Amino acid sequence: MWPEVQTAKEENRRELKLSGSTVRTRFEEANGLLDETVYQLTALNLLDINDTPLAELSPKVGELKNLQSLLLFRNKICTIPIEIGQLTSLKVLDLSGNRIESMPAELNQLKQLTTINFSANKLKHVDLSQLENLTVCNLAANELEEFPLFFCGKDVHHLSEVILEKNNIKDISSSLTNQAGLKLLNVADNKIELVPKFLIKCPKLKEINLKDNPLKDKRLKKLVEQCRSKQVLDYVEKHGHVSPENDKNVETSESPGGTEEPTVVDVRQKITITKGESHKVSISAEAKSLRPFVLHCIVRDYTITNLKRFLQAQNDLHDNECGKRELATIATHDLTKIKGSVSYQADLSENIEIMPLGAKAKVTAAKYYGDLRQQAEAIRKEKKRSTYSGIYKFINLLEGKVFVFFKDEEKIISLPPLTNCDETKVSSETRHLLLEVTSSTSMDCCQKVMLALVKKMLLLDVQVSRTHVEGKKKSKGKGSTTTVTYDKPMELVLEQVRQHDTDGNFLSVYPSKADLVFPEEDKIDVEFK
Repeated sequence: MWPEVQTAKEENRRELKLSGSTVRTRFEEANGLLDETVYQLTALNLLDINDTPLAELSPKVGELKNLQSLLLFRNKICTIPIEIGQLTSLKVLDLSGNRIESMPAELNQLKQLTTINFSANKLKHVDLSQLENLTVCNLAANELEEFPLFFCGKDVHHLSEVILEKNNIKDISSSLTNQAGLKLLNVADNKIELVPKFLIKCPKLKEINLKDNPLKDKRLKKLVEQCRSKQVLDYVEKHGHVSPENDKNVETSESPGGTEEPTVVDVRQKITITKGESHKVSISAEAKSLRPFVLHCIVRDYTITNLKRFLQAQNDLHDNECGKRELATIATHDLTKIKGSVSYQADLSENIEIMPLGAKAKVTAAKYYGDLRQQAEAIRKEKKRSTYSGIYKFINLLEGKVFVFFKDEEKIISLPPLTNCDETKVSSETRHLLLEVTSSTSMDCCQKVMLALVKKMLLLDVQVSRTHVEGKKKSKGKGSTTTVTYDKPMELVLEQVRQHDTDGNFLSVYPSKADLVFPEEDKIDVEFK
């Protein structure tokens, strides 16, 4: 019997967590199998096994009748036993980051289930149509070609968040019709061409992400890339797709006062890449082994016209493209406050000192990380959750006592994925920036996030004015037409940053012209000088 299981049995514990290097070694020695005496702990309310080589979930899991939270994320599980349907008290199920290709039909027997996370698996079809209490559903980064089936009762109030980004979905299903509680719909990076008008039947829907879809409506596509959810939803209300099978479910009349209709004037934007011989980042082998994927580039002569919008853009990227920091993290620095060359290193957390964003004094990485965990635990208990949520979930990525960091010749400037330093933070006076993206997932993820960051910075600084055109009336309603025009095209100047190992050997340079490729409809030209 594993010692953690022995302790839980002797103390009749309600929670059991198995993770860390010691546990991983045990799984490796047991060929990915769990000590089956775990399934004798019938008093368990929470079972958390994460970041291990666990390859198989035994049918005996059905014996854990009191289980309310089953957290098995980032393992190597390929199949789910049908006995999971016996866990009738289960409320939270997290099997993200595994190798699961299908869900058993018995999953629909879990009538108490409120939160389900199967992101980063290999699912091709999902039926959740019997889960009437489901509130949060995350199926991002799978192989879905069809929209999942959700419970469709009259005026359903439970379903609140649906996250389906990075799949192959072509259509948004009418199973979302009358989802009265739906607040967030993320279908970014799919194959959706038409956005249905029936989404207006979800009265609480405030946040919608349609980015990186081949939308046929070019005006809508531009709004999706440049505007916030409200403007997108307003447009869908007026111009959303109405198919024969759902046209009876959609109200098509205009509001009594009419709605302003934006007309976007197309102007091509430009990105210029220049060679940067003076700026290099030294990468140590130990840092690369812990968090291996790193990108930097410099932005020259950039005017931050609205600091709040600039910072909000980064937050949006952390929530979406970065997967709430689990996939990647971003840091932006005022280049003029960085002294000398930058190096990427690793050390014991108690030896690392940084002045975190918003702080007035330096703290060790160990202290900062410990405080974060305490905050996360307090919030978890306050909200009566079984696991960390929101921005705190990413702290589970850090294990052990060795952390990575970036430093210049005087100070540590960044501690990914936790924080960057207050001394190099950007302000409205910043004109030259060092952009940083790191990931433990893949270089492809790093490149996608950096591309999204560069694009956001380019479009943020496009000056937009709205002019009401007098005399133009709609055929229905009394509203006037609004024309949105760009004062001038925007040019973003990027300077390359070279990476070397600690012996001075060249590793890579970013960006090249091939690194910055945009769809033609974005109207962004890239030039190399």
